[in-house]
Amino acid sequence: MPRYYFHVHGPRDRLNDEEGVVLPDVEAAWYQAVRSARELIRADLRLGCGFEEQAIEIADDKGRPLDQLRLRDVARYAM
Repeated sequence: MPRYYFHVHGPRDRLNDEEGVVLPDVEAAWYQAVRSARELIRADLRLGCGFEEQAIEIADDKGRPLDQLRLRDVARYAM
């Protein structure tokens, strides 16, 4: 099974996922990104931080970006 990486982008910085997660396909990776986004949103709300400008980039094991999920979209549609 392929390994997917979930890099978090902010307005001024980027946090690279160095470990990744082995998942069956890109659809499973997208759902994993949604779950991670929900966790980030909850943490940011508890800390009083803004999440509106953050995004999670899904990348494959060669570092190629496959998709990007904006946290504000998750907050709007998937909470």
